Amino acid sequence: MMEQRTQKQLIIGLVFILIIGGLGYGLVDYFFVIESTCFDGVQNGLEEGVDCGTLACGVACEPAIVPLNVVSQKLIEVRPGDYDFVAQINNLNSSFGTSRAKYTLSFNGAMPDRSGTFYILPGQTRFVIIPGIRGDSGLRSALINVTEVEWEKVETFENISFPVQRKSYVVTDKNGTFSELEAVTLNNSDFDFDKVEVGVILFDDKGEIIAVNRTDIRTFLSKTERSFKVTWPTTLPRQGGARQDVEVLTNVFENSNFIKRYGTQEKFQKYY
Repeated sequence: MMEQRTQKQLIIGLVFILIIGGLGYGLVDYFFVIESTCFDGVQNGLEEGVDCGTLACGVACEPAIVPLNVVSQKLIEVRPGDYDFVAQINNLNSSFGTSRAKYTLSFNGAMPDRSGTFYILPGQTRFVIIPGIRGDSGLRSALINVTEVEWEKVETFENISFPVQRKSYVVTDKNGTFSELEAVTLNNSDFDFDKVEVGVILFDDKGEIIAVNRTDIRTFLSKTERSFKVTWPTTLPRQGGARQDVEVLTNVFENSNFIKRYGTQEKFQKYY
């Protein structure tokens, strides 16, 4: 009889503890646990990020934005006191790009810093070329630092490409010593653009960058070809003809850069 009474008391005590524990959890949950809101710009409740999370909001969170990566950079002395700079920048984000990434180019105190901006698409690797740097002869290095990025989400892409063809690189003594690269590019898209940028990078037979330059093409109409030429006021090594990379890019984030879409007269207002 004593054993049955003891068992019954234990069962009653356990049920009592469970009831009290449940009530306590409910009170804590009611008074202290913050509910998910999914609209206030703050991560709260069961949200896995700001206003997102499959359980809390029914919307999966975007992957964290990865900073832009400087793959390589180089200061090139074209002639005494005259320099060009090139950096290769990589954007590892698949959904985010920027129309305005700010940078600072420093020269270890040898001369004042320079600053500027560039744009880059999601998943893109591109060269940022800064030509015409004047300084003391013997300047050894420069360092680029991306200081601020205005990220923009890109939902869809139009098919925009600028194939390069009929490329010619020559070193000549005609009217003085200089080197030049001339080529033709095609606007393969359905858009007329106000401005398209051309970057040229020359490599020697060891894969080292020996020269860079850039130019612009203005009012580039859809399905048309345009020629361009860049020159250097010096004789570059002829092995610069071993490889010439040409990047033809345009700022698709800038609405004013779109003049019109092929076949229509409306001004393009929103690309992404």
